[in-house]
Amino acid sequence: MFSAQFFVSIVLIAVVQHMILGACAYLIFLERKVAAWTQDRVGPNRTNFSFGQDNIWKKLRLNFMNTAFFFGLGQALADGIKLLVKEDYTPPHVDKILFCLAPVLVVVPAIVGWAVVPWGGVYDFPGLTLFDYEIAEAGRTIVTVAPISIGVIFMLAVSSLGVYGVVIAAYASNNKYSFLGGLRATAQMLSYEIPMGVCVLVAILCFRSSDTTVIVAQQAGGAWGIMAHPLLAIIFFICVLAETNRAPFDLAEAEQELVGGFHTEYSSMKWALFFLAEYMHMIAGSAFFTILFLGGWDIAPMFTTMSGMSLLPEVAGAAGQPWWLALLIVFIKFNVFVGKITLLLFIMMWIRWTLPRFRFDQLMKLAWRGLIPITLAVMVGTGLLVYMKFDIANYWWMYTLLNVIVAVGAAAIAPYMPGKSTNRRIPMAGSRFYPPEAADATKAAQATI
Repeated sequence: MFSAQFFVSIVLIAVVQHMILGACAYLIFLERKVAAWTQDRVGPNRTNFSFGQDNIWKKLRLNFMNTAFFFGLGQALADGIKLLVKEDYTPPHVDKILFCLAPVLVVVPAIVGWAVVPWGGVYDFPGLTLFDYEIAEAGRTIVTVAPISIGVIFMLAVSSLGVYGVVIAAYASNNKYSFLGGLRATAQMLSYEIPMGVCVLVAILCFRSSDTTVIVAQQAGGAWGIMAHPLLAIIFFICVLAETNRAPFDLAEAEQELVGGFHTEYSSMKWALFFLAEYMHMIAGSAFFTILFLGGWDIAPMFTTMSGMSLLPEVAGAAGQPWWLALLIVFIKFNVFVGKITLLLFIMMWIRWTLPRFRFDQLMKLAWRGLIPITLAVMVGTGLLVYMKFDIANYWWMYTLLNVIVAVGAAAIAPYMPGKSTNRRIPMAGSRFYPPEAADATKAAQATI
């Protein structure tokens, strides 16, 4: 007989793991559609599920497989089959053991990152009996795989492990472009882990807990984290983009400069594993953001019932609720959580096809001269507010005011910061930034000659 929590965790692994793997394939399809919409194109819309074998499906009387009403949804499966059957080439000059191990080290942290996500809150499991045999006992459970008390610290630690696979891939490839990509990935991770960690520390100070379930429960029916700390929410989202090597922070694989960066020498499924891990990290990062700033499974901020409780109860199945109603509540919470993650993934793709890539010195400057001082200032202010007993549930507007003050102060100080510009405009004849006074001086000089 299984315990209630163990049974719920096993069911969640079976459901969520396969759902994420399928979502990664179709996130690539969505990425191509978002790129097409941004560039005023149609995007992939022809590939069906016939895979070019129309005659076979006709003989089997399965003509619906090659119909045009699938809107290109077969593209993801076609891409997966293509990558599986491509030649898996390993160059002779690489370190073969590390070369083969690197894609695995990238994927594994991405797979386990979502284990502490409270997808459906707390569930009062009624137990399960099948053919007079008790399979799982009754008890209160958390709809997550690993209900640990340091959930946000676990997510922060796991999210930083993916860079080791990138660095090992760059080193094992024995390629100068790959090596430069690995160096960039290392510097980027070291830089953006600091403001991300400070954001997590501020959340722990505000919610007085590092348990993901407790953090979500404190936001339910009240103010979400993004209302109390809008500036930190923006910074945390920027750090998620940097940690997942998403544009405009994809310097480690810049095609224009490094051919393909750390995965230049990879092909077939080894190459595909890097991109599978990227989308898995995007899902985990979006879930992390949802927990800290978007209220988790809560439907809307400041939206409560007449009794002052959240519209969705924290505990599903309590107070004599029938089993079907408790499962319905968990299902709604799960879908609300997934909907928020999907929205954040769309924003990530939107940003990729909107903003140009940073130059590497700009990327470092943004972290060390911008994000880190701002997050440290917010952390000090948050510590003072917590010390003065201003809890985030009743005085969230004071934390919002703190964020506004820090943002305005940073904008006011920024022009007076020391440093030289690397984008000096040179008065070059014929350029769009050709100053008129320089043009007059040039004409006068030419006239004297």
